[in-house]
Amino acid sequence: MPSKDSTKSPCQRPPFPLATGTKWKLARSSTSRSQGTTRAGWKYTPFWKNWIQQPKQSVSQKLENVKGLTEKEISIAQKAGVINLPKAKDLGYIWDNPLLLSPGEAAAKAQLEYFCDSLIYDYQQQRNFPNIEGTSQLSAALKFGAIGIRTLWQTAANIYEYTRSDESRDSIKTWQQELAWREFYQHALYFFPELASGAYRDTFKNFPWDTNEEYFQAWCEGKTGYPIVDAAMRQLNETGWMHNRCRMIVASFLTKDLIIDWRWGEKYFMQKLYDGDLAANNGGWQWSASSGMDPKPLRIFNPASQSQKFDPEGEYIRQWVSEISSLDAEYLVTGKIPELECYSCDYPLPIVEHKKQQQKFKQLYKLQKAK
Repeated sequence: MPSKDSTKSPCQRPPFPLATGTKWKLARSSTSRSQGTTRAGWKYTPFWKNWIQQPKQSVSQKLENVKGLTEKEISIAQKAGVINLPKAKDLGYIWDNPLLLSPGEAAAKAQLEYFCDSLIYDYQQQRNFPNIEGTSQLSAALKFGAIGIRTLWQTAANIYEYTRSDESRDSIKTWQQELAWREFYQHALYFFPELASGAYRDTFKNFPWDTNEEYFQAWCEGKTGYPIVDAAMRQLNETGWMHNRCRMIVASFLTKDLIIDWRWGEKYFMQKLYDGDLAANNGGWQWSASSGMDPKPLRIFNPASQSQKFDPEGEYIRQWVSEISSLDAEYLVTGKIPELECYSCDYPLPIVEHKKQQQKFKQLYKLQKAK
């Protein structure tokens, strides 16, 4: 945690007051806690219903439109905005893979325009298919501040106003609700900072997680023998990004199939994701582990069912798990690859049996809850 004076160093104190704001949120935290002050009151649906009624902060004015500053102060501020920073490679960071989205404000605005020209109207129908270009791809730009949450919200609100199709309006509203999930987790971490280090639900504070490092390593490397899980983890390792549906699938697999502490996965994601955000990542992992807010404790994703529903032809799996790309789609999506095929393709057999591990997790949960 930086000291309260860290914003002044190593630069000298600016000649005008420095004001901090809440550009990373749409509604102020103080206005969004009418659900009650107890931990039990924090669930997404009541949060959304309350939050959507709150006034949203407007997009910030450009510097030339700011009132109250002298010409000298504006000149100083403009000069301060130009800093010659060293390149990542100069600091020892080497990344040869191209990013999905070019960095910077111009690229972020261009991506938002591209998304809103067509994709946003089908967002509700296409957002869960990892092999389809159906999401905004703005998570990294939002995380690094290349574009603001207010801009995203206001743009969506404007489009919603002039859209007449009910189906398209539903898609726009669905995207706005996803933005609100980000707000939900931001507010949750603000009010309950202990979430950053442990479970929200008491049942999971001393849960008997497995510590099998071989299983964890297989999960990290995308070598679990479950094609959809392996495809997602290899996409993460190669690109630094993973489709949101796949984030839920691999998180459920780690916590409910391998029964490994969600914090191991949370840490690995933050090490790999270039859009990694503390609040959203923590909230997502606790949601998957059922240790967080708004949980269904026995929600367990079946990898085969998820594949059949969201990658029915195995196209996503083929893209990322090349050694089995020539196999029939039925093998890929069900995960029931014949043992001889696994050996010939040098692909691992499933490291655990889903049905057996599912029952084991349920039993552990019931025993833990009864304590």
